Amino acid sequence: MVPVQRGFTLIELIAVMVIVGVMSVTLFSKLGSINSTNAQAGRDDLIAALFFAQQTAMARSGVQLVVTASSVSVTENLPPVTALLGYPLNFSSGVSATPITFSYDKLGRTTAGIISLTASGGSATVTVEASGYAH
Repeated sequence: MVPVQRGFTLIELIAVMVIVGVMSVTLFSKLGSINSTNAQAGRDDLIAALFFAQQTAMARSGVQLVVTASSVSVTENLPPVTALLGYPLNFSSGVSATPITFSYDKLGRTTAGIISLTASGGSATVTVEASGYAH
């Protein structure tokens, strides 16, 4: 009786190595774009804050949105000046923004401006129109 040899052939081992290589390249390419994802998340947070500030200004008076290099804050400027609930909101680690302040009137209008968010590996831009619309 001849003993049966068990194991993998060279072709099977090479096929497995190729599959593992393709999967690792795919995974590492997705991990490499995390910084641009942080910039996009900061952009989304900023647009939400701009919309919140505009809506709050139409319900109350004296609302301001202040963007610093690392955070965004919505404040009510009636004495005393107070940050509204949930603010200031810090951007993700490694994300920085161009500092700017927007003051809203009772109709939700403000001055036009552009806010740039940067992170190593990615960036995002938010445009604010005089009507208060942000995109």
